[in-house]
This record gives sequence, structure tokens and C-alpha cells, in this order.
Amino acid sequence: MRFLNRLLLIVLLIFSVSCSNSGQENNVTQDIQITDATEAGVEVKEPANSIWVSAKKGDIESIRQHIAFGTDLNSVGSSRDETALIIAACQGHVEVVDLLVKEGVDLNIQNNEGVTAQFCAVFFGRTEIVQILSDAGADPNIVMSQDLTAMDLVSVEWGDTRESAVRLYKLKYQVSFGVDEIRAEHPLIMEILNK
Repeated sequence: MRFLNRLLLIVLLIFSVSCSNSGQENNVTQDIQITDATEAGVEVKEPANSIWVSAKKGDIESIRQHIAFGTDLNSVGSSRDETALIIAACQGHVEVVDLLVKEGVDLNIQNNEGVTAQFCAVFFGRTEIVQILSDAGADPNIVMSQDLTAMDLVSVEWGDTRESAVRLYKLKYQVSFGVDEIRAEHPLIMEILNK
């Protein structure tokens, strides 16, 4: 009788262990299937907007769709040959910048004026974006076409010339916020870049 009880106990233990392991395997398999939906033949629709329009609008869902679709996140477009990262940084779309950085985009690509995402974020006072890019390893010393770096921008004292340049580029890049806001952020940005 004892032998049968022990045998029954051993069989129950083996059964419960195998049931719990098979449940874990099913969860892992399910996770893999969800992650590899495109490899499993699930069609991902092409996004309605280009990645550059999505970045300008701050449309995070469209950016996620571009990622799932396999869009080259480092591709350049727009009127200034910009990446989605540069556009999102200029526009102040923190969530889009953060996602693109996490996806491993090239942080130091320059547009046709030599502007990088870091330069644009510094120029337009996008402190949170400067921090994200800095933490990810963006180079603040890349020289743009006007022989300036992002570090130069925050090192120069604010004056009429600087304010005029910000107003001009604010229109050119179609960003929407005040010049005083930009000026107020530059000391904070200088601290980030000097770390």
C-alpha cells in the first residue's frame, strides 16, 4: 500500500511538473509568434504617411507601423534630406525620438545643411530630447555647414543676431513655440552637453 501511495505521489509530481512546463512553453511559443508576426506570414500594411510626415506630426502609431513594416529608419527625405529622427527632434516629439533611439537609428546623420538631430534639439531648446540623444551617445561636436556645433550654440551668449537666427529657422523648420522658451532652455542644455 505504501508503495502504491509513493508511486501515485511520484506520478502526480511528474504530471504537475510536465503540465506547468508545457504551459510555459506555450507562453514562450505564443510570445515568439506575436513577435515574429511578419515572419509567420502576417501581412503588415504599408503606413499611410511617409516616415517623415509621421515624424513631423509626432504620430507614434504610424512610426510603430513603419518599424513593423520594415521602413529604413535612417532613410532621408523631406525638402532638406532629413531623417525621421532629425524631424522629430526639431518638432519636439519626445516619444517619437525616444522610440527611434531605442530602435537603434544612427544618431549622427546630417541633413543637407549639416544639421543633426542633436543640433536641431539644442537649437530649438528641446531639453528632454537633448538628454535622450546625449544619453544615447549623440555627438554634440559635429560641425554643420555654417561651421557651428551643438556645443557652439549653447556656448555663445544670446543676442540680437542669435534671436534673429532662431526666428528665421523657426519659420524654415516650421516649429511652433516661442523664442523666449528656447532661450530659457539653453542653460539647462549646456549642463547636459557639458557632462
